[in-house]
Amino acid sequence: MPVQQLFAQGVESALFVNRSKLFDRLRPTQAVIALGATLLAAMVPASHARADNSGNIYIAVDAVDSEYWSEFIAGGSSVAESVGKKGNVIASNYNGAQLIQQFQAIFSGGCNKCAFAGDASGSAFVKPWVERAAKAGAFVVTDWNRTDDTHPWDTASTAWVAHTSFDGVRSGYEQTKALCEALGGKGGIAALKGAPASVPAPQRIKGMKDALAKEPICKDVKLLTIEVGNWEETKAQDVVRTWVARFGDDLRGIMASNDGMARGAIAALKEKGLNGKVFVTGSDGSGWALDAVKSGDLLATMWNDPVLQGAVSVGIAYAASVGDIDPAKLTQKQRDFYMVQDVVTKANVDKYLQLKKEQPKYTYAQIKDHLFDYIESQLPPKANDANQDQ
Repeated sequence: MPVQQLFAQGVESALFVNRSKLFDRLRPTQAVIALGATLLAAMVPASHARADNSGNIYIAVDAVDSEYWSEFIAGGSSVAESVGKKGNVIASNYNGAQLIQQFQAIFSGGCNKCAFAGDASGSAFVKPWVERAAKAGAFVVTDWNRTDDTHPWDTASTAWVAHTSFDGVRSGYEQTKALCEALGGKGGIAALKGAPASVPAPQRIKGMKDALAKEPICKDVKLLTIEVGNWEETKAQDVVRTWVARFGDDLRGIMASNDGMARGAIAALKEKGLNGKVFVTGSDGSGWALDAVKSGDLLATMWNDPVLQGAVSVGIAYAASVGDIDPAKLTQKQRDFYMVQDVVTKANVDKYLQLKKEQPKYTYAQIKDHLFDYIESQLPPKANDANQDQ
């Protein structure tokens, strides 16, 4: 269903249609709803399929109604506006094939020195995107998804400038370490895994297993079970209800691979008066999660900054399009990297609540000489292996 129709039916309807997706943040704030309506007006019109689009800036996202992607767009658009450009939004509605069709329509009209940044809505769609961009003379920075055997330096290397993501292994590791510390090193935990086909799902479970094996504080913590929650709040709630009945007092902690599933887990625990007795962690740093950490409902979440990711991604693509950087002269680390992230607990949550509230506006002039200052590490080999958590 097109995003326009979803908005016509109301934001709440759209949220429930998309809640199974990784970055779908349920019940957005009024500010997010207002931003989504603004972004809808900025989406790419059909005329782009006929006009010469050379020099334009495009921001590709899964959906404009999710908190994560709305903030990503805000970061990218602020950079575009700072150079007198419009950040044209392309929404796939989680349909990579549809996204490729939209790209092809844009490229067919002429797109020399265009700058693209965003998610291909699936690793399989990255290669056709960047190969089409190369033929059109455009420049692309991808986010989150790519296959293990494709990299910016070996696939359409003149067009594919860089790839950015956040380290899911570290996310799972930090969440699990926090659980072990809260449990005093003893007790049973269970894990909610995201949709298996998505890149972060096996990464975050691998990180959990690594922490249990390597952290001294975790040596007496037992992994009771791992079940797929598919990134869904309601599914996670149902799964945790069965865990409460199955494991009883043995269940002391839950590692939820995203904030949406953490929210569902907490709802199930509250039904039995167990919230606060069974610790829960999440990941992505959503507004709800930050509030929940502050209140004590959630033990920890991982802060992934979508505003910064959007600004950096658009900034790098634009820099390549105007000749401020030469992709061929960048290191592999500069072309394929995890961005900085942080574990959020009650000790530092106020800092991130303030950052979420302020949502800084980045300009190209500000970040032009700092585009690669936000790198945490290069993606390692097999970073996107779907079986790494086995």
